[in-house]
Amino acid sequence: MTPTTSNDLITPLRAASRNLAREWGFLRPKIAGSDLSAAAVHALIELGNGRSLSVDELAAELRVSTGQVRGVVVPELVGRGLVKSEGEGGIYGLTEEGKETLGRINGFAQRQVAKALEDVGGGNGVTAGDITSMFRIWTQALERAREVGENFPTPAVTPGQEESPFGLPGTGAVAGAGVEPAVAKRTVEIVSGYQPGILGRVVEMHMEYYYPKYNWGREFETVFTEGMLDLLKRVGNGKGNQAWAAVLKQPGGKDRIVGTVFIDGEITAKEGVAKLRAFIVDEEARGLGAGRRLLRAAMDFIMEEGFGQCKLTTSKELMVARKMYETEGFKPMGEYWYGGWLEGVCSMEYLWERPAGKHTSSEDGTLKGKEV
Repeated sequence: MTPTTSNDLITPLRAASRNLAREWGFLRPKIAGSDLSAAAVHALIELGNGRSLSVDELAAELRVSTGQVRGVVVPELVGRGLVKSEGEGGIYGLTEEGKETLGRINGFAQRQVAKALEDVGGGNGVTAGDITSMFRIWTQALERAREVGENFPTPAVTPGQEESPFGLPGTGAVAGAGVEPAVAKRTVEIVSGYQPGILGRVVEMHMEYYYPKYNWGREFETVFTEGMLDLLKRVGNGKGNQAWAAVLKQPGGKDRIVGTVFIDGEITAKEGVAKLRAFIVDEEARGLGAGRRLLRAAMDFIMEEGFGQCKLTTSKELMVARKMYETEGFKPMGEYWYGGWLEGVCSMEYLWERPAGKHTSSEDGTLKGKEV
Protein backbone atom coordinates (compact mmCIF):
# COMPACT_ATOMS: atom_id res chain seq x y z
CA MET A 1 0.00 0.00 0.00
CA THR A 2 1.49 3.31 -1.09
CA PRO A 3 1.42 6.46 1.08
CA THR A 4 -1.28 7.94 -1.16
CA THR A 5 -3.60 4.98 -0.56
CA SER A 6 -2.98 4.46 3.14
CA ASN A 7 -5.84 4.02 5.58
CA ASP A 8 -4.93 7.38 7.09
CA LEU A 9 -6.30 8.97 3.90
CA ILE A 10 -8.89 6.41 2.81
CA THR A 11 -10.82 6.13 6.07
CA PRO A 12 -11.55 9.86 6.53
CA LEU A 13 -12.32 10.22 2.80
CA ARG A 14 -14.86 7.40 3.02
CA ALA A 15 -16.39 8.99 6.11
CA ALA A 16 -16.62 12.35 4.37
CA SER A 17 -18.26 10.72 1.34
CA ARG A 18 -20.85 9.01 3.53
CA ASN A 19 -21.64 12.26 5.32
CA LEU A 20 -21.95 14.05 1.99
CA ALA A 21 -24.46 11.47 0.71
CA ARG A 22 -26.45 11.79 3.93
CA GLU A 23 -26.45 15.58 3.91
CA TRP A 24 -27.68 15.61 0.34
CA GLY A 25 -30.44 13.20 1.30
CA PHE A 26 -29.51 10.25 -0.90
CA LEU A 27 -30.48 7.78 1.84
CA ARG A 28 -34.01 9.16 2.02
CA PRO A 29 -36.84 7.86 -0.18
CA LYS A 30 -37.27 11.34 -1.70
CA ILE A 31 -34.69 14.07 -2.27
CA ALA A 32 -34.11 17.65 -3.44
CA GLY A 33 -37.27 19.01 -1.86
CA SER A 34 -39.37 16.82 -4.16
CA ASP A 35 -41.47 13.68 -3.79
CA LEU A 36 -39.26 11.81 -6.27
CA SER A 37 -36.59 9.17 -5.80
CA ALA A 38 -32.93 10.09 -6.23
CA ALA A 39 -32.72 8.24 -9.56
CA ALA A 40 -35.81 10.02 -10.88
CA VAL A 41 -34.44 13.43 -9.88
CA HIS A 42 -31.15 12.73 -11.65
CA ALA A 43 -33.00 11.52 -14.73
CA LEU A 44 -34.99 14.76 -14.84
CA ILE A 45 -31.76 16.74 -14.66
CA GLU A 46 -30.25 14.77 -17.55
CA LEU A 47 -33.41 15.34 -19.59
CA GLY A 48 -33.24 19.07 -18.94
CA ASN A 49 -32.12 21.72 -21.41
CA GLY A 50 -34.33 20.31 -24.13
CA ARG A 51 -32.58 16.93 -24.29
CA SER A 52 -34.36 13.74 -25.35
CA LEU A 53 -32.70 10.48 -24.37
CA SER A 54 -33.30 6.78 -24.83
CA VAL A 55 -33.40 4.29 -21.97
CA ASP A 56 -29.89 3.16 -22.88
CA GLU A 57 -28.58 6.74 -22.92
CA LEU A 58 -30.21 7.52 -19.57
CA ALA A 59 -28.72 4.37 -18.07
CA ALA A 60 -25.26 5.39 -19.27
CA GLU A 61 -25.64 8.90 -17.85
CA LEU A 62 -26.94 7.66 -14.47
CA ARG A 63 -24.40 4.78 -14.24
CA VAL A 64 -27.16 2.23 -13.68
CA SER A 65 -28.54 -0.71 -15.63
CA THR A 66 -31.00 -0.28 -18.46
CA GLY A 67 -33.31 -2.57 -16.50
CA GLN A 68 -33.46 -0.13 -13.61
CA VAL A 69 -34.19 2.79 -15.91
CA ARG A 70 -36.78 0.88 -17.93
CA GLY A 71 -38.48 -0.81 -15.01
CA VAL A 72 -38.25 1.77 -12.22
CA VAL A 73 -37.08 5.26 -13.20
CA VAL A 74 -39.09 5.81 -16.41
CA PRO A 75 -42.33 4.40 -14.96
CA GLU A 76 -42.01 6.70 -11.93
CA LEU A 77 -41.56 9.78 -14.12
CA VAL A 78 -44.16 8.81 -16.72
CA GLY A 79 -46.64 7.95 -13.97
CA ARG A 80 -46.22 11.43 -12.53
CA GLY A 81 -46.70 13.07 -15.91
CA LEU A 82 -43.16 14.50 -15.84
CA VAL A 83 -41.77 12.58 -18.82
CA LYS A 84 -43.33 11.48 -22.10
CA SER A 85 -42.35 9.13 -24.87
CA GLU A 86 -41.34 10.93 -28.02
CA GLY A 87 -42.02 8.71 -30.99
CA GLU A 88 -40.67 5.21 -31.47
CA GLY A 89 -37.45 3.76 -30.15
CA GLY A 90 -38.00 4.51 -26.47
CA ILE A 91 -36.92 8.17 -26.57
CA TYR A 92 -38.11 10.27 -23.63
CA GLY A 93 -38.35 13.99 -23.00
CA LEU A 94 -39.77 16.32 -20.36
CA THR A 95 -43.39 17.41 -20.31
CA GLU A 96 -44.29 20.96 -19.32
CA GLU A 97 -44.99 19.74 -15.81
CA GLY A 98 -41.63 17.99 -15.86
CA LYS A 99 -39.89 21.24 -16.77
CA GLU A 100 -41.64 23.03 -13.92
CA THR A 101 -40.66 20.29 -11.49
CA LEU A 102 -37.06 20.41 -12.69
CA GLY A 103 -37.06 24.17 -12.18
CA ARG A 104 -38.11 23.71 -8.55
CA ILE A 105 -35.48 21.02 -8.02
CA ASN A 106 -32.74 23.22 -9.51
CA GLY A 107 -33.87 26.11 -7.35
CA PHE A 108 -33.72 23.96 -4.22
CA ALA A 109 -30.24 22.66 -5.13
CA GLN A 110 -28.93 26.13 -5.97
CA ARG A 111 -30.03 27.43 -2.56
CA GLN A 112 -28.61 24.41 -0.76
CA VAL A 113 -25.18 24.72 -2.39
CA ALA A 114 -25.06 28.51 -2.17
CA LYS A 115 -25.77 28.41 1.55
CA ALA A 116 -23.02 25.85 2.12
CA LEU A 117 -20.50 27.82 0.04
CA GLU A 118 -21.12 30.88 2.19
CA ASP A 119 -19.70 28.91 5.08
CA VAL A 120 -16.56 27.78 3.20
CA GLY A 121 -13.25 29.22 4.28
CA GLY A 122 -13.15 30.21 7.88
CA GLY A 123 -9.47 31.10 7.67
CA ASN A 124 -8.37 27.75 6.24
CA GLY A 125 -7.50 29.23 2.86
CA VAL A 126 -10.02 27.09 0.94
CA THR A 127 -12.18 28.86 -1.63
CA ALA A 128 -15.36 27.87 -3.46
CA GLY A 129 -13.27 27.49 -6.60
CA ASP A 130 -10.99 25.05 -4.82
CA ILE A 131 -13.94 22.89 -3.85
CA THR A 132 -15.31 22.90 -7.39
CA SER A 133 -11.94 21.89 -8.84
CA MET A 134 -11.39 19.12 -6.31
CA PHE A 135 -14.87 17.72 -6.84
CA ARG A 136 -14.21 17.57 -10.58
CA ILE A 137 -10.84 15.88 -10.11
CA TRP A 138 -12.24 13.38 -7.60
CA THR A 139 -15.20 12.48 -9.83
CA GLN A 140 -12.93 11.86 -12.79
CA ALA A 141 -10.68 9.66 -10.63
CA LEU A 142 -13.67 7.61 -9.51
CA GLU A 143 -14.75 7.13 -13.12
CA ARG A 144 -11.30 5.87 -14.09
CA ALA A 145 -11.17 3.55 -11.07
CA ARG A 146 -14.61 2.01 -11.66
CA GLU A 147 -14.58 -1.75 -11.27
CA VAL A 148 -14.90 -3.95 -14.33
CA GLY A 149 -18.58 -4.81 -14.74
CA GLU A 150 -19.77 -1.51 -13.38
CA ASN A 151 -19.78 0.04 -16.83
CA PHE A 152 -23.30 -1.17 -17.50
CA PRO A 153 -23.66 -2.32 -21.11
CA THR A 154 -26.35 -0.53 -23.04
CA PRO A 155 -27.19 -2.59 -26.15
CA ALA A 156 -29.25 -0.82 -28.76
CA VAL A 157 -32.99 -1.34 -28.82
CA THR A 158 -34.05 -3.72 -31.55
CA PRO A 159 -36.27 -1.77 -33.99
CA GLY A 160 -39.76 -3.07 -34.55
CA GLN A 161 -39.96 -5.23 -31.45
CA GLU A 162 -43.18 -4.79 -29.53
CA GLU A 163 -42.73 -3.84 -25.89
CA SER A 164 -44.19 -5.96 -23.13
CA PRO A 165 -46.83 -3.90 -21.32
CA PHE A 166 -45.58 -4.80 -17.86
CA GLY A 167 -42.56 -6.16 -16.05
CA LEU A 168 -42.32 -6.38 -12.29
CA PRO A 169 -39.00 -6.19 -10.38
CA GLY A 170 -40.46 -6.82 -7.00
CA THR A 171 -42.30 -3.54 -7.14
CA GLY A 172 -44.54 -3.88 -10.13
CA ALA A 173 -42.56 -1.70 -12.49
CA VAL A 174 -43.67 -1.14 -16.07
CA ALA A 175 -41.27 -2.23 -18.78
CA GLY A 176 -40.35 0.58 -21.16
CA ALA A 177 -40.40 0.63 -24.92
CA GLY A 178 -38.11 -1.79 -26.70
CA VAL A 179 -36.60 -5.10 -25.68
CA GLU A 180 -32.92 -5.81 -25.33
CA PRO A 181 -31.85 -8.44 -27.86
CA ALA A 182 -30.37 -10.74 -25.18
CA VAL A 183 -33.63 -10.73 -23.21
CA ALA A 184 -35.82 -11.22 -26.26
CA LYS A 185 -34.35 -14.73 -26.81
CA ARG A 186 -35.70 -15.90 -23.46
CA THR A 187 -39.29 -16.79 -22.68
CA VAL A 188 -41.37 -17.01 -19.53
CA GLU A 189 -43.96 -19.69 -18.85
CA ILE A 190 -46.69 -19.13 -16.23
CA VAL A 191 -47.41 -22.33 -14.30
CA SER A 192 -49.94 -22.86 -11.52
CA GLY A 193 -49.77 -24.88 -8.34
CA TYR A 194 -46.84 -25.93 -6.21
CA GLN A 195 -43.45 -25.81 -7.92
CA PRO A 196 -40.25 -27.17 -6.36
CA GLY A 197 -38.33 -24.31 -4.80
CA ILE A 198 -41.15 -21.76 -5.00
CA LEU A 199 -41.04 -20.95 -1.27
CA GLY A 200 -37.30 -20.32 -1.33
CA ARG A 201 -37.54 -18.14 -4.42
CA VAL A 202 -40.45 -15.99 -3.24
CA VAL A 203 -38.59 -15.29 0.00
CA GLU A 204 -35.31 -14.66 -1.82
CA MET A 205 -36.86 -12.21 -4.29
CA HIS A 206 -38.56 -10.26 -1.50
CA MET A 207 -35.34 -10.03 0.51
CA GLU A 208 -33.34 -8.95 -2.55
CA TYR A 209 -35.73 -6.06 -3.00
CA TYR A 210 -36.77 -5.02 0.51
CA TYR A 211 -33.51 -5.43 2.44
CA PRO A 212 -31.41 -3.01 0.34
CA LYS A 213 -34.32 -0.55 0.01
CA TYR A 214 -35.78 -0.55 3.54
CA ASN A 215 -33.27 -2.57 5.58
CA TRP A 216 -35.98 -5.12 6.38
CA GLY A 217 -33.89 -7.95 7.77
CA ARG A 218 -34.33 -10.97 9.96
CA GLU A 219 -37.70 -10.07 11.48
CA PHE A 220 -39.27 -9.40 8.08
CA GLU A 221 -37.76 -12.54 6.57
CA THR A 222 -38.99 -14.66 9.47
CA VAL A 223 -42.53 -13.28 9.52
CA PHE A 224 -42.85 -13.36 5.74
CA THR A 225 -41.50 -16.91 5.47
CA GLU A 226 -43.87 -18.18 8.15
CA GLY A 227 -46.84 -16.59 6.40
CA MET A 228 -45.92 -17.99 3.00
CA LEU A 229 -45.20 -21.44 4.44
CA ASP A 230 -48.69 -21.53 5.91
CA LEU A 231 -50.22 -20.48 2.59
CA LEU A 232 -48.13 -22.93 0.56
CA LYS A 233 -49.44 -25.79 2.68
CA ARG A 234 -52.98 -24.79 1.67
CA VAL A 235 -52.35 -24.25 -2.05
CA GLY A 236 -54.57 -26.48 -4.16
CA ASN A 237 -56.69 -27.70 -1.24
CA GLY A 238 -59.93 -26.81 -2.97
CA LYS A 239 -60.64 -23.83 -0.71
CA GLY A 240 -59.65 -21.03 -3.07
CA ASN A 241 -55.88 -21.07 -2.47
CA GLN A 242 -53.52 -21.09 -5.44
CA ALA A 243 -50.02 -20.15 -6.54
CA TRP A 244 -48.49 -19.20 -9.87
CA ALA A 245 -44.84 -19.06 -10.83
CA ALA A 246 -43.21 -17.32 -13.77
CA VAL A 247 -40.56 -19.77 -14.98
CA LEU A 248 -37.78 -18.34 -17.10
CA LYS A 249 -36.86 -20.63 -19.99
CA GLN A 250 -33.27 -20.00 -20.98
CA PRO A 251 -31.77 -21.58 -24.12
CA GLY A 252 -29.08 -23.95 -22.95
CA GLY A 253 -29.64 -22.93 -19.33
CA LYS A 254 -31.52 -24.11 -16.27
CA ASP A 255 -35.17 -23.07 -15.87
CA ARG A 256 -35.62 -20.63 -13.00
CA ILE A 257 -38.56 -19.19 -11.06
CA VAL A 258 -38.46 -15.43 -11.60
CA GLY A 259 -41.87 -14.35 -10.38
CA THR A 260 -44.77 -15.38 -8.17
CA VAL A 261 -48.28 -14.46 -7.15
CA PHE A 262 -50.58 -16.20 -4.65
CA ILE A 263 -54.29 -16.11 -3.96
CA ASP A 264 -55.30 -16.84 -0.37
CA GLY A 265 -58.96 -17.79 -0.16
CA GLU A 266 -59.01 -18.36 3.58
CA ILE A 267 -56.96 -15.59 5.20
CA THR A 268 -59.85 -13.11 5.45
CA ALA A 269 -62.13 -15.69 7.09
CA LYS A 270 -64.99 -14.18 5.09
CA GLU A 271 -67.03 -16.12 2.55
CA GLY A 272 -66.36 -15.00 -0.99
CA VAL A 273 -63.38 -12.76 -0.07
CA ALA A 274 -59.81 -13.59 -1.10
CA LYS A 275 -56.46 -11.83 -0.78
CA LEU A 276 -53.75 -11.41 -3.42
CA ARG A 277 -50.32 -11.98 -1.89
CA ALA A 278 -46.59 -12.16 -2.73
CA PHE A 279 -46.81 -10.63 -6.21
CA ILE A 280 -43.22 -10.11 -7.33
CA VAL A 281 -41.01 -10.54 -10.39
CA ASP A 282 -37.24 -10.76 -10.40
CA GLU A 283 -35.23 -8.11 -12.22
CA GLU A 284 -33.81 -10.63 -14.69
CA ALA A 285 -37.29 -11.25 -16.11
CA ARG A 286 -38.09 -7.59 -16.64
CA GLY A 287 -39.45 -6.80 -20.08
CA LEU A 288 -40.87 -10.26 -20.70
CA GLY A 289 -44.41 -9.49 -19.62
CA ALA A 290 -44.20 -11.81 -16.61
CA GLY A 291 -45.90 -9.42 -14.19
CA ARG A 292 -48.89 -8.77 -16.42
CA ARG A 293 -49.38 -12.48 -17.10
CA LEU A 294 -49.05 -13.49 -13.45
CA LEU A 295 -51.62 -10.95 -12.36
CA ARG A 296 -53.96 -11.94 -15.18
CA ALA A 297 -53.72 -15.62 -14.18
CA ALA A 298 -54.54 -14.76 -10.57
CA MET A 299 -57.54 -12.63 -11.56
CA ASP A 300 -58.84 -15.36 -13.88
CA PHE A 301 -58.72 -17.72 -10.91
CA ILE A 302 -60.63 -15.21 -8.77
CA MET A 303 -63.35 -15.05 -11.40
CA GLU A 304 -63.48 -18.81 -11.94
CA GLU A 305 -63.67 -19.56 -8.22
CA GLY A 306 -66.58 -17.16 -7.86
CA PHE A 307 -65.03 -14.80 -5.32
CA GLY A 308 -67.00 -11.61 -4.87
CA GLN A 309 -64.09 -9.57 -3.55
CA CYS A 310 -60.30 -9.64 -3.47
CA LYS A 311 -58.08 -7.54 -1.22
CA LEU A 312 -54.40 -6.65 -1.34
CA THR A 313 -51.90 -4.45 0.45
CA THR A 314 -49.08 -2.56 -1.26
CA SER A 315 -46.70 0.31 -0.61
CA LYS A 316 -47.92 3.75 -1.62
CA GLU A 317 -44.71 4.59 -3.43
CA LEU A 318 -45.03 1.60 -5.78
CA MET A 319 -46.92 3.59 -8.35
CA VAL A 320 -46.43 1.17 -11.23
CA ALA A 321 -47.73 -1.77 -9.22
CA ARG A 322 -50.70 0.33 -8.15
CA LYS A 323 -51.45 1.16 -11.77
CA MET A 324 -51.41 -2.53 -12.64
CA TYR A 325 -53.85 -3.32 -9.84
CA GLU A 326 -56.13 -0.47 -10.83
CA THR A 327 -56.10 -1.69 -14.44
CA GLU A 328 -57.43 -5.01 -13.16
CA GLY A 329 -60.25 -3.23 -11.34
CA PHE A 330 -58.79 -2.79 -7.85
CA LYS A 331 -59.78 0.43 -6.09
CA PRO A 332 -57.81 2.15 -3.29
CA MET A 333 -59.61 1.93 0.03
CA GLY A 334 -57.26 3.82 2.35
CA GLU A 335 -53.72 4.17 3.55
CA TYR A 336 -51.79 4.07 6.80
CA TRP A 337 -48.23 4.36 8.07
CA TYR A 338 -46.48 1.31 9.39
CA GLY A 339 -45.08 1.42 12.90
CA GLY A 340 -42.42 -0.60 14.69
CA TRP A 341 -39.86 -2.32 12.49
CA LEU A 342 -41.66 -1.12 9.33
CA GLU A 343 -41.67 2.50 10.45
CA GLY A 344 -41.61 5.03 7.64
CA VAL A 345 -43.47 2.96 5.03
CA CYS A 346 -46.92 4.09 3.89
CA SER A 347 -49.19 1.18 3.05
CA MET A 348 -52.28 1.19 0.83
CA GLU A 349 -55.24 -1.15 0.91
CA TYR A 350 -56.94 -2.11 -2.37
CA LEU A 351 -60.23 -3.88 -3.00
CA TRP A 352 -61.53 -5.61 -6.14
CA GLU A 353 -65.23 -6.36 -6.42
CA ARG A 354 -66.79 -8.61 -9.00
CA PRO A 355 -68.68 -6.56 -11.58
CA ALA A 356 -72.45 -6.89 -11.22
CA GLY A 357 -73.88 -9.71 -13.28
CA LYS A 358 -70.53 -11.45 -13.88
CA HIS A 359 -70.70 -14.83 -12.16
CA THR A 360 -69.03 -18.12 -12.86
CA SER A 361 -70.97 -21.35 -12.53
CA SER A 362 -69.50 -24.67 -11.48
CA GLU A 363 -69.80 -27.78 -13.62
CA ASP A 364 -73.05 -28.83 -11.93
CA GLY A 365 -74.65 -25.49 -12.79
CA THR A 366 -74.67 -24.00 -9.29
CA LEU A 367 -73.26 -20.55 -8.58
CA LYS A 368 -69.85 -20.52 -6.87
CA GLY A 369 -68.99 -17.81 -4.39
CA LYS A 370 -71.09 -14.98 -3.12
CA GLU A 371 -73.62 -12.82 -4.97
CA VAL A 372 -72.53 -9.23 -5.43
